[in-house]
Amino acid sequence: MTGTRSTARPAAALPSALSEQLARHHGVSYRDRFTTELERVRTVLAARTTTVVFGGHFSAGKSSLLNLLIGRPLLPVNDFPETGVPCVISGGPADRVIVVRAGGRTELPCTTESIAEAVSLIAADGDYRREVLEGPCRVLIELADSPVPDRVRWVDSPGINDTDAMTARAAEVAAHADLLVWVVNSRQPISTVEEDFLRAHRERHGTDSVALLVNVFLPEDTPEQWQRFLATRADHHKARLENALDGGLPTGLVFVSARGAAADPTHFGGPETHALLERISRAADPAVAAARRARAAALLRPLIDEAAFRIREERSLLEQQRARNDLLRSELTTLAEQFRSQVGRTLDDCARDWEVRARACGDQVAKLLTTGPVQRDGSYGQILTEHLRQASAELAATLARTLSRSAAATRHAALTEAETRRLTEVLRPPPVTVEVPGRLAGRLPELRTDSLGRTVSGRIGSMMPSLSAKALRTIDHVVNAAADSVERAKEAAESAVPDRERTRANILAAAALAGRHAGSRRSHVLQVLGSACRPLTPAPKDPDPHPLTVLEALHGHLTACLEICGGSL
Repeated sequence: MTGTRSTARPAAALPSALSEQLARHHGVSYRDRFTTELERVRTVLAARTTTVVFGGHFSAGKSSLLNLLIGRPLLPVNDFPETGVPCVISGGPADRVIVVRAGGRTELPCTTESIAEAVSLIAADGDYRREVLEGPCRVLIELADSPVPDRVRWVDSPGINDTDAMTARAAEVAAHADLLVWVVNSRQPISTVEEDFLRAHRERHGTDSVALLVNVFLPEDTPEQWQRFLATRADHHKARLENALDGGLPTGLVFVSARGAAADPTHFGGPETHALLERISRAADPAVAAARRARAAALLRPLIDEAAFRIREERSLLEQQRARNDLLRSELTTLAEQFRSQVGRTLDDCARDWEVRARACGDQVAKLLTTGPVQRDGSYGQILTEHLRQASAELAATLARTLSRSAAATRHAALTEAETRRLTEVLRPPPVTVEVPGRLAGRLPELRTDSLGRTVSGRIGSMMPSLSAKALRTIDHVVNAAADSVERAKEAAESAVPDRERTRANILAAAALAGRHAGSRRSHVLQVLGSACRPLTPAPKDPDPHPLTVLEALHGHLTACLEICGGSL
């Protein structure tokens, strides 16, 4: 990439579908933060203005070099730390100075004194000026007929290694540079603080993001001293800088004497410095494009790392939720099996208990055959039906209580009153009919002449010969009838015993038949319980994988943006 790409804008922005899903599953603020950061990436890649920042150790001569480059001694210089506020120099229709503060802007005369009043860090008494430490954000300097190319700005930044506040301010200014021109003082070796500063900047912005200007301080500003330095000391400084930068000496390295070139711009490295600045100030310069891509990549990597961290968290939460769901499903399955098993055993016990109760009801009704007159109106069946239904209702109530306890122990719903009544109706036996044999129903044997009647009437006739024939016939008829009644009573008594036993057997058989009713209604009881005693804890739903899917899509998009910037994870 040799300039800002036209594909940078769409590549950096979040796709609309991804943006919508990100807001839905992770919140609008989370989405907006990524949107804002990607807009910063887009701004870096598509910037129309090239920013060249001059940085270095305090009193390295940054302001002096900029005065040389702009062709006038405008910026204040001093042997002490002078520039405490970044000064942004660009071309304009007229010379003017604007001080930008948090509360607004103030325009000043375009003079060294006015600029010094806004940016000078050290007061005349040697103390730090609080109004500069805590004051303006930056000073904008527009120059008519400026050597600064269009859509380019040169920035004079505070020197590092003076105060922590100034070092932090310098780092903030350098972070927004397309290229950083680091000014090194030839009178002292490059400091450890400078090495660390440059190493961190190059790691973040790329190895091509830094150019070096060695500001040479000569014993005398003469061409001879200058040539002597180049012949005897320049290689030493190159080696020192190369070692300080871990062997990564930038291609842009120029030696210049700001003080000497101010008097003679055609010598002392002045032309080389102008050429360097002209080259690196072009947006199409490969170094600028590479530095922008590196800056964009530096902005993207924390976003990618954060997305990856969030993916790990989301994946862990998803796995934990799935594990909890599996555990809950297993627990619910176990409870359901326990409930079904308990219901099965309870119904089996209920069926056996019902058979015993039904036989007991039959025994109770059978006892009625030994007391009182024989009932001929089918009341044995009615009585047995009443006994069976009462016993069935008691059994249903007991069954409902037992099942409710089992349901509570296995986290199922207990039977309601309405469901208990439904269970009672399902278990209620149908009406019972008991067959009673004929003799016990009141039908006696037919009348017939018996030898006893003839014997009795004959004896009376022999004893009373004087009675008339008519009287004798009447007496004979009465005696025969009485004898026949006695015979019939005797026969009825003899047949009553086996008929009563058959009726008892019929009662007990009807009770036994009713005793099988509970077992035959098992499936109906299970239907009632299936609709009534449902699990109180619903089966868990599978966790939503979309939050993880969206994060993976975000990570993929950010990684693609990084690849466009030529970076790697």
